[in-house]
Amino acid sequence: MTTVARPFYIAFRYSNILRTRLIPPQSQQVSRLVRSYTNPSSPRYLAPQQSTATASAATATSRVNSSVSANDDTQEKRAGEIKDAKLIFNQAWKNIEDHYGRENIHLPREFIFLMGAPGSGKGTHTPSILRARGITNPPISVSQLLQTPECKELINQGQMISDRYVIELVLHAMLDCDPSVGVLVDGFPRTDIQVEALKMLHEKMAELRREYYHTDRRDQFPRPVFRICVLYVDEDISVQRQLARGKMIREHNLEVKKTGQGVFWEERVTDNDESVIRNRYAIFKAHYGSLLKLSKMFPFHLINATGSIMEVMEIILREFEYQSSLELESDTYDAISHIPLATSIGVHARQELISRLEHYQDYEPILLHHAIQFIDDHIIPQVTRHSISGHARIRTEDPMLGDSHFVDIVMDVLSERGYHVSFDERTHHEPVRVDLTTGKIELQTQHTYMLSIHFPKHYIRALEQKFH
Repeated sequence: MTTVARPFYIAFRYSNILRTRLIPPQSQQVSRLVRSYTNPSSPRYLAPQQSTATASAATATSRVNSSVSANDDTQEKRAGEIKDAKLIFNQAWKNIEDHYGRENIHLPREFIFLMGAPGSGKGTHTPSILRARGITNPPISVSQLLQTPECKELINQGQMISDRYVIELVLHAMLDCDPSVGVLVDGFPRTDIQVEALKMLHEKMAELRREYYHTDRRDQFPRPVFRICVLYVDEDISVQRQLARGKMIREHNLEVKKTGQGVFWEERVTDNDESVIRNRYAIFKAHYGSLLKLSKMFPFHLINATGSIMEVMEIILREFEYQSSLELESDTYDAISHIPLATSIGVHARQELISRLEHYQDYEPILLHHAIQFIDDHIIPQVTRHSISGHARIRTEDPMLGDSHFVDIVMDVLSERGYHVSFDERTHHEPVRVDLTTGKIELQTQHTYMLSIHFPKHYIRALEQKFH
């Protein structure tokens, strides 16, 4: 039997991604589900291409007749899609509840729904997204979930698998994840109905949280965080990348066949025909319109994937930085949001430091002089002694440091000169006298002050290293 493999940068999304995610009873019904969900006699489950074509024809006819009726038809079509989406999602959700039990529907807190133009590098960049968000669950790839023979036959014929079937598969896969961390879903949602179903899933998760909020199961139903991520490249780049990938794989397989060494890489039918590739891109553009509807509800990350792998990775890491307003409960965020962010607190620090120093010189020159003298006498000698280590600690009981304003001046002067300074004060009590008659112990309070000063290290290479 011939071994088939993918190159590592193509294969990530297919290797070590999914175990068998359908539970045994569900997997036994796959063939029947596919046949019933793709039955052309059922209008709700028609392939999206068929639905779109029908709608387009109706719209074109109505435009000829009346622009008003065209608007009415569009609204009716939209209302019909939402109605169908509710029916489809509610049935899928009912099946999930019947199987697992409502109280056992433990879904991950964070979902990243990843879509991308063909050739945009979803498989290549998935590890960067997972790393940026600390997600350890394997990605859920819808294309992998649809690898049954029946699904493959329909896909090869250019037909689409029904929305209800896809939704139920994705829900099972989500429940197979570790709910304590997030999960990335690759290739969902794609259709208008799936987009509506995603909104309903968010509503269901919020409903479960409200239902169990005041019970001991509260932590099992976290506030859902949905993010939509789309990797984008224009059509010409998409075509170029896929044709290049197909050519590379064919050349590799030809070499393996010729030499008998190595393993075959799996060839994608869609990587060899430019017309097929452009058709795939047109389908992506049509689906992108559906995704835009989610941008009003959830964080929407549109990533320009045209650059190099490293350039795109940097964009992804910036896009997926921690955002407390999205990830914390609203009450928690409101309680702490008044504390300034570490990234913003030093924005004007330099200008404020200069203003304070000028103020000391203009209005408190004597106190500024005493602070400079203290630095010269007590701090600089210790800093010089520890110049190689880059860190000096000065402990003293000098009462001048008991004045917090004097300490501020000292720290400002040192900061202006490039030192990083922190200050600590310790108070302890020592017995100095005992009244033998009453047994009362008289205590004396002692104050110890410590300045911790950091500055750039100076590295000295050993002579033998230098001449090596």
